[in-house]
Amino acid sequence: MFDYSFTVAYISAKETSILTKEALSRITADRQDELRLLAQTGYGGGVDGKSAGELADNELSALRKFTTEALPEDLYSLLILPYDAHNLKVLLKCRVNGADPKPYLYDNTMFDTEIAAACCRGGEFSLLSDKIAAALDPAFDCGQLGLPFGISTECDKAFYAEISERAETAPKPVAEYISAEIDGKNFMSYLRAKNIGLDPADVKALLLPGGSVPLKVLTSAYESGADELRAYTFGFDAHYAFCDAADAAKRSFSDAADTLDKYAQSKLEPYKYEPEHPAPVFLYFKKKTAEARHIREVFAGTGGVL
Repeated sequence: MFDYSFTVAYISAKETSILTKEALSRITADRQDELRLLAQTGYGGGVDGKSAGELADNELSALRKFTTEALPEDLYSLLILPYDAHNLKVLLKCRVNGADPKPYLYDNTMFDTEIAAACCRGGEFSLLSDKIAAALDPAFDCGQLGLPFGISTECDKAFYAEISERAETAPKPVAEYISAEIDGKNFMSYLRAKNIGLDPADVKALLLPGGSVPLKVLTSAYESGADELRAYTFGFDAHYAFCDAADAAKRSFSDAADTLDKYAQSKLEPYKYEPEHPAPVFLYFKKKTAEARHIREVFAGTGGVL
């Protein structure tokens, strides 16, 4: 049995240092020295970076490394595979436009980037997984993986189908967290699509498999207008989180994302101090990735506005 006792104790000590939005606002009040002040908190390894984005990348790289050491592979893959999806999208897009992918690739991921690059060159993805290959091989053959929009949507759907399947054998709170996380991503896509007036057919292509709310419910609600969403999702687990996020989106994109983050975290919170459970690692990972998002938003000065 995997021993989480040391890891949970470590997380309990580190969790208090996660930067809140309020703390970040105080740091960015000094626009002349904000990067140095951020580095002084220890964020990004405490090393001065060229940008807040670079510090965030350093912090997330360390987080992924910690996660691969803190969890068995069948569990850490649930958190790391989205970064592999990013790498595959970068490799495919750079294959199309001829750019160098190295500056845009994440480290400490599941799949070696050289192997992923070979898959992208040959259009054969079985070295990643049979399920990913079943989705991406035909998409490559028909040209979908030669189009920027097609690359993003096909890779995301393929990888989240893999994540959802792997989550089926995870402990129940973790499986529920993964489902809630996918619900959140789908509803954020819903909100973005609504904001720019995306065609319903294109919205369907953006939605990921594995959430608790069936995709047909979201596409039907989208076709009927945002005001009808509450009626369409009533009775589903994510209903109240979606309602709150829709209200929060009227203030900012960031507030909506925070609302959905809390929904996902609620699946893990009852287990946050369990020394023999992986939930504290998942909860810490979620809070740290939210912290990185807040840093990018605050330092970019966008406030997460849609």
